[in-house]
Amino acid sequence: MKSPKIITIGIKELAHQKVILAAWYNFLKENFDAKKVSAEEFTLYLQAHVMYDLDKDQIELMLSGTETLLEEFKKSIFG
Repeated sequence: MKSPKIITIGIKELAHQKVILAAWYNFLKENFDAKKVSAEEFTLYLQAHVMYDLDKDQIELMLSGTETLLEEFKKSIFG
């Protein structure tokens, strides 16, 4: 297993957190079903850390995965 990387996604509204986390879960599940992500990686990458940035007054979601996986996810949600 490759060393995981981390991306952060800043969100202002709590409802957006639910949407991003649901999208992340579905993205990981699709990659697991396609055998691009192992069961161990699926479990590890599903753990998202949440922080609150006081300076920016926003929530920061920290998602981990391989660099390729994270790039594909960013493309899928941000276009």
